[in-house]
This record gives sequence, C-alpha cells and structure tokens, in this order.
Amino acid sequence: MKTILTGVFLLLAAALPARAEMAWLALSPIPYGFVVPQEIASHLSTGPLTGSWAEQVKAAGARASVLVYYQPESGEKTILFSAYYFPADKWDAAQKPDEPPPFGQPVFRGDGRVLSVAGPHDTIFDPETTDGRNVIRASELLQEPGSFQPVE
Repeated sequence: MKTILTGVFLLLAAALPARAEMAWLALSPIPYGFVVPQEIASHLSTGPLTGSWAEQVKAAGARASVLVYYQPESGEKTILFSAYYFPADKWDAAQKPDEPPPFGQPVFRGDGRVLSVAGPHDTIFDPETTDGRNVIRASELLQEPGSFQPVE
C-alpha cells in the first residue's frame, strides 16, 4: 500500500507545473522588496526619483520613493513602476475624490504607513516577446500585495 501511495504521490508531483525561482528586489530607501520570478528580476534595477516630480513627492510628505527600471533584451531600460512610502495621514491628504491617485495604488497599508505603486497602464513591449511577457507578469504582480515584502 505504501508503494502505491508513494507512486501516486510522485506521479501527481511530476504533473504539477514547476514553480518559478523567486527573487527579491530591494526597493531601498523604501523598507520593502518586490518578489518576482528570477527571470524577471534579472532585468530589473532601481534608481531615485529626480526633478520636479521628486520635489512634489517629497512636498506631499513621502518618506521615500524609488523608480524600478526594466532592461529589455535589446534597447534602453525603461521605467516599469514607481513606488512611494507615505505616512498614512499624508497619503490620505494627497487623495482627491474626483482624480486618480497621484501616487499610484496602495499595495500595503498598516502601522500608520502606506506603500503604493504606479505602474504601466499599457504594454511597454510587444506581448508576444519575452520582454512583453515579462512586463505583463511583473505588472500582474504589482497588483498582489504578497509581492511586496518588508525588510527584516
């Protein structure tokens, strides 16, 4: 009986799809990381917000912000998303009832803080290419709060 159960278990395990190896991209200076499949993470890098938008973000009360870039197989890197880390009261004060959120969608709210992301609203690359599929999957992960893990 044990042999039959072991065989059934091994057969079922072999039929399950392989899980992608996951990687953690630090969103420093935000105390969170973005968890994505390794094949996507290898294309990602971070950098600071600059210019007048960075000044507006700071004036609104953000404690930290970061840009996340995607480097395609060929061509120049492009912004994939921006992340913002606010005290909850400052986040709430920045919201206007008849306008889209100026600092993206919240993915985490707790301990008096809000982590939000503003990502692509359209495909950046042809969806039939590896880069297109990677960006679509990364965009889907932006909607999943579990894709963002606090620094421990």
